[in-house]
Amino acid sequence: MTKGQTKQLDPWGQVEDIDGNALYRVLDVGLKAKSEEIKKAYRSLARQHHPDKGGDSALFGQIQHAYEVLSDSKRRQVYDTWAKELQYRYVRPTTGAALGGEDILLDEFESLGMQCDPATQLVVTCEVCRRPATKQCWTCSMHICEFCTLKRHWKDGVPLHWPLINSDHMHERLAKRDLEKKRIDDAKRMALEDPNHRSERELQDIRAFKDVAYEILKRDDRHTVYDLRTARFYMWTQTPMTVFLACRVPTGYSDRELVFECSGSMLLIQSEDSPPLIERRLAYGVDASRAIETIRTADNRVCAIAIPKSEPGQQWKRIFEGDSDGIRCMHPPYELFETEDDAMVQIELPFWIDAEDVRVEFGATVLSVEVRNTMVVQRMYWRNREEEAKRRDYRVIDQEECCWSIEEDTDAKGERCKVLTVSLARPEPTEEEIQWKKGTRQDNRTAQRPGSMHERGYRFFADDEDDYNLEEVLQALCFAEVGEAYVPPKPWHRGEDPRWAKEEWALPPGARSLLQKLRAMTDGKQIESFGGGSGEAKEE
Repeated sequence: MTKGQTKQLDPWGQVEDIDGNALYRVLDVGLKAKSEEIKKAYRSLARQHHPDKGGDSALFGQIQHAYEVLSDSKRRQVYDTWAKELQYRYVRPTTGAALGGEDILLDEFESLGMQCDPATQLVVTCEVCRRPATKQCWTCSMHICEFCTLKRHWKDGVPLHWPLINSDHMHERLAKRDLEKKRIDDAKRMALEDPNHRSERELQDIRAFKDVAYEILKRDDRHTVYDLRTARFYMWTQTPMTVFLACRVPTGYSDRELVFECSGSMLLIQSEDSPPLIERRLAYGVDASRAIETIRTADNRVCAIAIPKSEPGQQWKRIFEGDSDGIRCMHPPYELFETEDDAMVQIELPFWIDAEDVRVEFGATVLSVEVRNTMVVQRMYWRNREEEAKRRDYRVIDQEECCWSIEEDTDAKGERCKVLTVSLARPEPTEEEIQWKKGTRQDNRTAQRPGSMHERGYRFFADDEDDYNLEEVLQALCFAEVGEAYVPPKPWHRGEDPRWAKEEWALPPGARSLLQKLRAMTDGKQIESFGGGSGEAKEE
């Protein structure tokens, strides 16, 4: 038998790139060869094997393909990663010795010119290691074997990924969806049976609120102190004439009085037999000649208050004394853009502001921006408590990589201004995130929201979070007064930008529904719900 015949009979000799270094062997360079070495080797081999000079066209094609892959840094990285991940993908089997008359039978077949041709076997083989395939990847439809399901694989234009096989995850998702639907239906049924019914999560909110509220009551400066643990229960916004404040009252019950008091500059919102939700001093004056209007649900869980400005057209920077600018405001004094590697904060400033007027501190938990005689912004980063409990070195930002700059620009009116850009760099992915999460950082963008299968993600700043859909209440109230409302994107709606809704259809569904209920209430009709509460709404 000749050498060529042996090669034809050897099925393993037909497997390409067993060791994952075929392209390097074609160019006769090492695995760590630099781009210059690759280029030099390609030129030398191309001159030698070019078809115009009598070379082998098939070999020249291999040389050309190898150079195209290895000269492109991205394609070379994919090839090297593929080779590294699959270095054990292929095992040569040992040929067992035939027993008894089987040897004689095989010798007869060979003498008749019969041979084994793997290409004609009706067996679907693994496209990675050529073993018999048992599964098919859902991502790229590649046929793979049991061994390769545990390893990463790659094919043509499909990027590196983990083989995805049906693991009953759809059944699990359907079960979770049905369970969530049942939970919501049970909550509605219990609320109809007992207006004072509270879920376990609501009871936790009540206990946490009372602990913090009683702690704040002991402070002498409680009227001018901001605390996110209680501030998360309210949000505010403004129109040229009015400041709207929407609240979720954790201790609100249908059979307990909900007290609203605004005497001078002090505002009090308190449920009966409960510490106050708000007992703060307003930052600006109130028009005493106009009535302060309040609206609340019959179960006293959600309320809103309309505060008339003493100076129409005045822009309130904050609602309470002691707060930083725009904190808990639906329309903050900055725009925030998030990417995989950082979060970008942009603040528009007057044109006369210079770099020496700005002070930025990248704290481990808080970002502080102070512009001389103009503004003070302090925001707390949202933290992944699960990851923080696992790792001592947990960080939201890489403080050493954060930076800021100030540049000239023009505002929406075409007038000169300055733009302060603050870049908050995210830390590099951890080894666990690279190995088990495909390099995806477990930060505010990926966290699962409780009580929902589809809503994933939180806002970068915890002070901007809306846990109780109070934004929809404020949007409906603003639209009812001025015919437009600011609509910030929800964190689970990635890629959306903040916008102004100037038509009713442009409002979020919850705000549209509430707007219709508010109109019905002004017509003297009763409505069933308002915002996040239940029961009929009341106007005072």
